[in-house]
Amino acid sequence: MSEATIHIHLQVDVPAHKAARFKDLMSELVERAQKEPGTLTYEWSEIGDTGKWHIHEVYADGENGDLHVKGFAENYAGRFFELVSSCTGTVSDNATQYIREVLAGISPTYMTRKGGFNRF
Repeated sequence: MSEATIHIHLQVDVPAHKAARFKDLMSELVERAQKEPGTLTYEWSEIGDTGKWHIHEVYADGENGDLHVKGFAENYAGRFFELVSSCTGTVSDNATQYIREVLAGISPTYMTRKGGFNRF
């Protein structure tokens, strides 16, 4: 991946009584993201059956990151935040101003790539 890729990693807690609706929303979001060619990685993982989820997103660049985040903010954010009891995040420091504004409510940590590689 290039220096232009935008990385977002969210950690959310989902109460057991909301798990089925959360999984339905996940399916909708994954289906939508699959149609976005600039969404390079979009993975949702649960730690066992604990309700602790990790969402890993990688976008080709700021334009593609903005496109996805805008669609999320306009169409899904309300439902998403009704279903989770907490949400924290780590975001690459090259995230656009728009992404930073949308995610400001969760006060993410911004990380700076210092080295390494990715074979994608």
